[in-house]
Amino acid sequence: MSPGQTFEVRYSAAGYTVSGPTGMLGAYAGPIGFSPTDRENLFTVESIGRVNNVTYASYLAPQYHGTMEVARGTATAAGKVNLVNIVALEDYVRGVVVNESPAFFAVEALKAQATAARGYAVANIGAFQRQGYPFDLVDSPASQVYRGATSEQPAGNEAARGTRALVASYQGKIITAFYSSSMGGHTENVEWVFNEPNTSFPGTNAIPYLRGIYDGEGPAPDLSTKEGMAAFWTTPQPQTYDSCERTGNRFARWRMEIPAARIKARLTPDVYSLVSGTVSGDVTSVEVLQRMTASQRVGVTRITLTGGVVDVKGWRNNRTVFGTTAQRAPAICSSRITPAGFPLDNPSVIVPTYDSDNTFTGVITSGGGFGHNVGMSQYGAHGRGLAGQPFTQILKAYYTGVDIGSYPIDISGFVARQEFVSPSGEGTPEIRPRGLKGLRVHINETHDLVLGSDDLAAEVVRIDIGEHLQPGANSIQYNPVGKDGSATVLVIVD
Repeated sequence: MSPGQTFEVRYSAAGYTVSGPTGMLGAYAGPIGFSPTDRENLFTVESIGRVNNVTYASYLAPQYHGTMEVARGTATAAGKVNLVNIVALEDYVRGVVVNESPAFFAVEALKAQATAARGYAVANIGAFQRQGYPFDLVDSPASQVYRGATSEQPAGNEAARGTRALVASYQGKIITAFYSSSMGGHTENVEWVFNEPNTSFPGTNAIPYLRGIYDGEGPAPDLSTKEGMAAFWTTPQPQTYDSCERTGNRFARWRMEIPAARIKARLTPDVYSLVSGTVSGDVTSVEVLQRMTASQRVGVTRITLTGGVVDVKGWRNNRTVFGTTAQRAPAICSSRITPAGFPLDNPSVIVPTYDSDNTFTGVITSGGGFGHNVGMSQYGAHGRGLAGQPFTQILKAYYTGVDIGSYPIDISGFVARQEFVSPSGEGTPEIRPRGLKGLRVHINETHDLVLGSDDLAAEVVRIDIGEHLQPGANSIQYNPVGKDGSATVLVIVD
């Protein structure tokens, strides 16, 4: 290929055909790959459009780093193909950062986003391949929003460079770094939102680093009483990091009126659990049965109809019924109009309304946030960045007990090398040996740290090497001694 030339790939049951500027090149069994001769070369995909990240006013044919491949897997639909971008990790991260967090966010918030996105990518390598597809991740919110080189912006690229090869880990394993737009100043424990098993509420999947936190300055609010919940969740809270006053987040606090007929219309079979009778007749009452433990958001609501009783359980279902707008309305702190049918969050306060005859007419619901409430609040990270917090502090606020460092790699009889950024020049290798007889750690081409079998006898070995590191880019080479044993290694930089 030469610059500016366009090639076309078509697929049928007979295989793939490829044509170019001079006509048909040939027919092939596939897959079909296009590789650059220079890593700076980009491929443009003319047959798809991705939103223009600068003005959001138009769609562009996106450009991508790396190799493009047209392929199929066992799960690919009949007569279809998958377009796969085989891309270096750091190029991928640059294509995610400003698509998941706006480029105007504080740079430390963008660094936190880059670190979380990188960890998600590394931890999920092979996720879709195991389902029968010829790729690891998708480019939508089903994985992370990735729009390639077209979407890159200077602030996002700076965030990726400033966190190169860094992830958040817990006890030597990359975390599942959940994040969403905003959480109203209070996050939630994972088992109440993404409950496993889904037949149990809450689930049994409590994860130590995904604990709900108060996300603000000053003392945490008292949410143990109805008065305390109402005071926190129905009025603006400028001291919280994702508040409208700090960040312009128009969904930091919201209020919506939902008529009884709209509640009834939202009771589709996938949303409720039948308690008695049938889902027939009019809605006559709504009550909160159970609240989530950290944020006190609604966990289970009971809806009584003239024909029966149903329960609505969990974040997603309560969001559908009670946290989705019924009509267009301006946001509490903004003149911007929120459209009807816009899903915000599960509510924290539900107030039934009645007419003069004491007939139930609907509810007024109040809450805060736009998202699922687990892990990092992106607007909260922006507020923390504006308050002067570095990205390592931001991540450790949202993910309890984590370490920030290079991603874990396994070594077993072979030399392995890592390059990573240490923001402050600090660093502590964490080694989890499994029968390893010895290990030579070669640091920045200038120093060797030699560990023998006695040094590697502990379950976890940590050694401060800050004197041999520098702020910014660093490298470590791991040289196992002998062919026996293995280890998982990473470098903690915070």
